[in-house]
Amino acid sequence: MGKSRFYQKHRITDFIYFLLTTIFLLVVIFGFTKPKIPDRGHFIGMEDCWTDESGSAMSLNHLPVGETVFLTASLDKTDRNGKEFCLKSVDTVFDIYADEKLIYSYHPDLPKVLGLSYGMYVHTIPLPEQVSQLSLQAEPIFHTTHATIREVCLEESGNYITKLYRDNWLVFIRSCVTFLVGVLLLIIGVSNKLVSTSAGLDFISLGKMCTLLGFSGLNDTYILQIMTQQPALVRGITYFCLALMPAPTFKFFANASGAKKTRFLPVIQLLCLGNIAISVLLTFLGITDYYYTVNATHIIIVLDFLAMIYIVVRSVIQHTIRPQLVRWLIFGLAVSIMGGAADVLRYHLGWYNGYNTYSRMGILLFIVILVAYLFREQIRNLENKQKESILFINEITETFAKIIDMRDQYTSGHSARVAKYTAMLARELGCDEETVEKYYRIALLHDIGKIGIPTEVLNKPGKLTDEEYEIIKSHAQKGYDALKNISIMPELAIGAGAHHERPDGKGYPNGLKGDEIPYVAQIIAVADTFDAMYSNRPYRKRMNFEKAVSIIKEVSGTQLSPPVVEAFLRLVARGKFRAFDDNGGGSTENIDNIHETLTKKSKTE
Repeated sequence: MGKSRFYQKHRITDFIYFLLTTIFLLVVIFGFTKPKIPDRGHFIGMEDCWTDESGSAMSLNHLPVGETVFLTASLDKTDRNGKEFCLKSVDTVFDIYADEKLIYSYHPDLPKVLGLSYGMYVHTIPLPEQVSQLSLQAEPIFHTTHATIREVCLEESGNYITKLYRDNWLVFIRSCVTFLVGVLLLIIGVSNKLVSTSAGLDFISLGKMCTLLGFSGLNDTYILQIMTQQPALVRGITYFCLALMPAPTFKFFANASGAKKTRFLPVIQLLCLGNIAISVLLTFLGITDYYYTVNATHIIIVLDFLAMIYIVVRSVIQHTIRPQLVRWLIFGLAVSIMGGAADVLRYHLGWYNGYNTYSRMGILLFIVILVAYLFREQIRNLENKQKESILFINEITETFAKIIDMRDQYTSGHSARVAKYTAMLARELGCDEETVEKYYRIALLHDIGKIGIPTEVLNKPGKLTDEEYEIIKSHAQKGYDALKNISIMPELAIGAGAHHERPDGKGYPNGLKGDEIPYVAQIIAVADTFDAMYSNRPYRKRMNFEKAVSIIKEVSGTQLSPPVVEAFLRLVARGKFRAFDDNGGGSTENIDNIHETLTKKSKTE
């Protein structure tokens, strides 16, 4: 029941985290307001002031499909001082006449490999003085589209370009960010395969997808076209990026789904490469153009999405995908499909601004979610490593505790009992459970130094000589030296080295006093002393319980720490330390030095 509630609470936390992240990104993407910067000069819009050859009013926003238009606009009452004729064009060739005199012609002669279309471009055309009439003859490059002339106006050219940058900088930055994120993912994928393996993600494929999408998105802004002065090249590369994108996208989802060897992958790759090869050949021969062959790319994208849905669903059914990755992958697939579908639809409806806008938004959102997943995975890996380290420490300490007691034939089970008593005392003293567990492990190894004591001295049945007693006392320093370099839990050495220190300074090995003695060592000392008296030995019976308690109470402040003794007495009052088989018997003989009972093995003690 406890685990069920934990996982249920965990899922609720995941959902809230996902919801807040999504809301934040939607606000950033759709709610970001552009700064209100006033235009210099007087902006004169000229999109709705044209008439056709019959004298009928005509708007540049509603031109007939597939037809060449000849339109005229009067400039008699227009202030043209310092202004130029500015416009944006998309796949349209045109001529500009001033009072029936040709002043500008845009019929780019493109290399065959780039096809007929130049994509999108910005024009700023100086006007002669004393012009009363402007005429525009425009023809769409493709018969299925209309002549596309946008944002036509009279404006100072620098101001027009500035406005263009200002209106498109956000989309430009998004595309650059997508591209740079892709480069970063490629670097991670190439240089750190361990991260990719531990996360279960193909960073190289994800990086390819982002770089392709980021670069293709730059085509939507006009900025790259102005920077390079090569609009046709930018447009051609955009088509290539779009045609290549299905392969790395599918490979990413296939690897994440545990379907690396799926037969769909080489099929998708061959379709993408074949599509590009055929498109280039047909365009070069003049049979068709990328504008039309992009329909094949859209079909491949649809097939790609269907294949991805299939492998993700199959992986979920067959349990070949990491459970913690499922929700992220399904979400990424959903936003990718929605974004791609929206952009394909926009393209076929003739919406020329932002061919990849929604695909880019979907991928960016997906990447942010993946970053969240990777962060969670990293935390989970660290937690697992911590659990493994703790498990390793537990196993090692318990193993060494048994080895210690095996070496000392007189103290079988002593280390385990002292550790148990130490945990009881630490908990009574208000330590948290993590500290209690740590003190338990430290106490298990408090006598590890005895491994370095000669057997004939450690297990001597008679009274120890002064020299042998000094050898026995060295086990504290030996234990400290053995454990001091364990970086994963440096406190292990403290218990081994200081559990024979005394508040009055007469302990060993360093003669520490009072609070100089580490807290855990103070607790172990009480637990160690009690077990030394209240445990059966081959050479004597355990001491009477009340007698042992009275001695501990008696040496409080000299040999043992008073606060720990008080905690011990509280536990005794609650019946926590008395053994279940204690019938009130036991030795009542005094022991001259309580700490010596841990080292001197004398039948006369």
